Amino acid sequence: MPFFQAQSLIERGSTTIPQTLQFGNLYGAFDLHGQPRAPYPAGQALLSLPLVVVGKFILTHLPGVPRTWEAVFYLQVFGAVLTTAIFAGATMAFFFLTLRRLSVSLRSAVLLTCCVAFGTLLFPYSGYFFSEPFTSSILMAAVFVVCNSTRPLSVRGAVIVGLLLALVVWIRPTMILAAGVFVAGLLLRDGRIAMRRAAMMSAIPAISGLLYLLSNKVVFGSAFNFGYPETEEMLGKHLNSFHTPFYIGLEGFLLSPGKSIFIFMPLLILAIMGIRRLWIRERAVATISLGLPIIYLLFYMRYTQWEGGFCPGPRYLLPFLLITCLAVGPLIDERRFRRSVLMLAMVGFAVQAITYSTSFLEIQAIGHGDYYDSNLNYRMSYDPLVTQTKALIAYSRGKPASLGLGFDRWFIFLHKLGVATYTEILIAAVPIFLLVLSVLKLTRLFKEERLAGIDLRDSAVNLVLT
Repeated sequence: MPFFQAQSLIERGSTTIPQTLQFGNLYGAFDLHGQPRAPYPAGQALLSLPLVVVGKFILTHLPGVPRTWEAVFYLQVFGAVLTTAIFAGATMAFFFLTLRRLSVSLRSAVLLTCCVAFGTLLFPYSGYFFSEPFTSSILMAAVFVVCNSTRPLSVRGAVIVGLLLALVVWIRPTMILAAGVFVAGLLLRDGRIAMRRAAMMSAIPAISGLLYLLSNKVVFGSAFNFGYPETEEMLGKHLNSFHTPFYIGLEGFLLSPGKSIFIFMPLLILAIMGIRRLWIRERAVATISLGLPIIYLLFYMRYTQWEGGFCPGPRYLLPFLLITCLAVGPLIDERRFRRSVLMLAMVGFAVQAITYSTSFLEIQAIGHGDYYDSNLNYRMSYDPLVTQTKALIAYSRGKPASLGLGFDRWFIFLHKLGVATYTEILIAAVPIFLLVLSVLKLTRLFKEERLAGIDLRDSAVNLVLT
């Protein structure tokens, strides 16, 4: 639905999505003027708009691209998903910078950043157009500002954090709860002296939330009508209520093979161990790292569709658990913990590789009904690692796969659309160039740190001799 919002902004300057009626897949409601709308604010659509424009007006005119409606449509989708990948990268950039502010060594910070980037759910979600990489990057940027700020938080820092939290509300309104956790972290670190800064920081997302409620009033006639369909069409099941027994959602998020946070993000085991050390180094970041997953676990475990609909792993908790992984930082400089980090990251990477190897929609929505029962209740026995591994083996043995099925990463997807190989290489040249620049920059940073270490040792020797 956010993609259709972005497409409509280009074609008609509106966030209405009448094209969903043509496709027969509207998930939303009709506004006061009878126009179909998505149940989401326009934040994700606006952030993805530049690359959707690139897909529509530039990529479709490259040599080697067929002039078909499928190619035009899916290259816009490609632009949207590329935006997701960029925000996933931004998440890890702010993660790395925050580790450095927490006094984690450069080598350990690079290692842990890579482990989290490829050993957690962020890796597969970088290739889907879900909102989680967007919210993850904005929240991680807010954590970096809090960690990078003076003590107490400056007015400028409070305004920046407030604006970031205000922005994330327009991607997923439930993010308004995160503002309270940030305020708690600030007060626990800086004390009463930070009261004014905390009030300023929380007022900005509060105003943003009120503006969003006002937009609901204008569009749907009620401030608390968010545009969600009340029930599922076929079965009449309420999808957006809080009637799930708490123990079902709790068991699902902690223990189920298809949604357990420890299966899809095994580094959390060490993160829990590192919270105490993180508290000693930086109370605000420790409070946010622990408070966000607890608050949203309590919120979503009662939610009707707590599993997040069709999706891999515990989607709703992903942005907060990535922040929790910062707690591994104070441990990784020790050799005994570094080995554990590498082992858990390798396990996590294996899980993500299986998750990302085939289409989760193919397995969950088009498969054999293992994901939901006949009443659209999530099956706790659903095991994606088994089902997707079987699918991967079948496709590796030559099972035919149409567009969107099988091992269908972007280069294979574009090839199936008829895009020429040399055009794919041209598209890939941009991120490869940026990768080379990043490696050169990291190499320079390593060299500077090594030289600084030599100077420090020389100074220590001179001091002893003196």
